[in-house]
Order: sequence, then C-alpha cells, then structure tokens
Amino acid sequence: MNKVILFLHGYGANGNDLIGLKDHIENKDNSILFESPNAPESCPLNYFGYQWFNLAERTPEEIYSGLKKSYKYLDEILSDLIVRHNTSYEKIVLIGFSQGAMLASYFGLISKVTMGGIISLSGALPRNILEDISLLNESQKFSIFHGRSDSVVPFERSQQLHDFLILNKIQSNLILEDNCDHGISIKAIEEMKVKVKDWFS
Repeated sequence: MNKVILFLHGYGANGNDLIGLKDHIENKDNSILFESPNAPESCPLNYFGYQWFNLAERTPEEIYSGLKKSYKYLDEILSDLIVRHNTSYEKIVLIGFSQGAMLASYFGLISKVTMGGIISLSGALPRNILEDISLLNESQKFSIFHGRSDSVVPFERSQQLHDFLILNKIQSNLILEDNCDHGISIKAIEEMKVKVKDWFS
C-alpha cells in the first residue's frame, strides 16, 4: 500500500502553504505521496484563504464547535485518499499547522481509526476539549512542536496536550522552542523528518 502525508494548513491559508514541506522529507524511492488540500470553507478575513472552521471569536467554545464540524470534512478527505491512493489509515501521517494542527490532534484523539502518526505544529487543543473527551484512541502516536514565543496560539496548550496524552498512556513527543513565534522552524522540520522516517519504516 502507498504511504501518504496529508498536510492541513492553518487559518486563512491554503493548500500551497505547507506543500513545500515535502521537499524536506526523505523520499528517494518516491514511495510517499503528498496531499495538501484547501480547507472546505472560504475565510472571511482572507479572500484567497480558507478555514477548517470559523474563528470569529476564538473562544474555546467556538473552537470545540468548529472541530466537531470539521472532523467530518477531514473524515471525508481521508476516505477519498484511501480510495484514490490504494492505502489505509495506518499508512497516512497527518501534519497540521495551527488550526490544521488542532484538527489533526482532535481527529487523532477521538477517531476509531489509527493514523500512521500525528504531527502538530504550533497548534493545540484548549483544556475544555481535552477534559470533555471520554473515548480515546490510545494507539495513536503524536509529535508536538510549539514556539515559546508564539503570539497567536499559547504554547501552554501544547504542553497541556502532551501532558494529557502521557497521562492517558498515549505516545507523545513534545518540543518547545525558545525564541520561536507562530511558525515552523528548522528544528520543527528536523523533528518532522525524523518522525516520518520512523513511522514509515
């Protein structure tokens, strides 16, 4: 079966925003396929951008409601990928940035299927969502990156997510980088390369 990496872009961006990350991932035999779709909703703050869900108020309640809706979007995207690329959930790694990272993490936690891995870049779930989840996918693997100087999504949310995963005996690796704002640093890319190689080996 084919190996697939699915990139989930951030709020107001589009599929082109993350697809360049594929050039940093070892793929000498072209055994990995890359997909980076646009989110399904137009973003009201950016004419050329898209959103997985609305962030008008940016409250934990709005985020939770949005994740429940966008879960269905992602489920449909994955089902389509499996058919088109003759693959399975275990052969797909989700790499999400910011809002896309929130969705990837949420899907990985509550879905009954197990992905090849979840990489969360500069985005994590508010505490109220973690506390409300009752059924967890304990076999999912996570790698979490966040800059301590993030001015958009507080890095403490990634720390909370990591602590929650470890408490529930779910495999998780956390990197918090000093002097890093809301973005994807060289250190994050290096960790992404290592995890993808490990999970696809």
